[in-house]
Amino acid sequence: MLKVLASSVLLLMSVYAYAGADAIQGIWETEDGGYVYIHPEGDTWVGTVVGSRAGEARYDAKNPDENLRDRRLLGVNVVTGLKYDGDNRWDDGEVYSPDNGKTYDLSAELKDQDTLKVRGYIGISLLGRSQTWQRIDESAPHVQKEFLQ
Repeated sequence: MLKVLASSVLLLMSVYAYAGADAIQGIWETEDGGYVYIHPEGDTWVGTVVGSRAGEARYDAKNPDENLRDRRLLGVNVVTGLKYDGDNRWDDGEVYSPDNGKTYDLSAELKDQDTLKVRGYIGISLLGRSQTWQRIDESAPHVQKEFLQ
């Protein structure tokens, strides 16, 4: 009986460890109501704008490149380069803020299955700002499914 219990615990631990890297994949609602689909791209994770709670079209009006200021944010990768560090943490990424047109270093931590703490910062994590994003289902209103890969 002890062998069965030990085997079960090891199996559960290995399943949890495997699921860790992929646990970030899904659609996340940002604090300002944007929907970002985090998905793998090569050996990193990216986040693509796939809609918003309000359903209104948003544009990249603050982009430092004047030629991009008229583009819709829908389909734009605002998170790039996140790498899984283990223990439900991702680091070494960047996040683009359409609110000010700036790009920041990014780290993320999965607090539970449906809560992601993201931190954008300049240089060191102490110089930054955190947000808590909530997982939403792809059937939520205003999710543009054509941007889900």
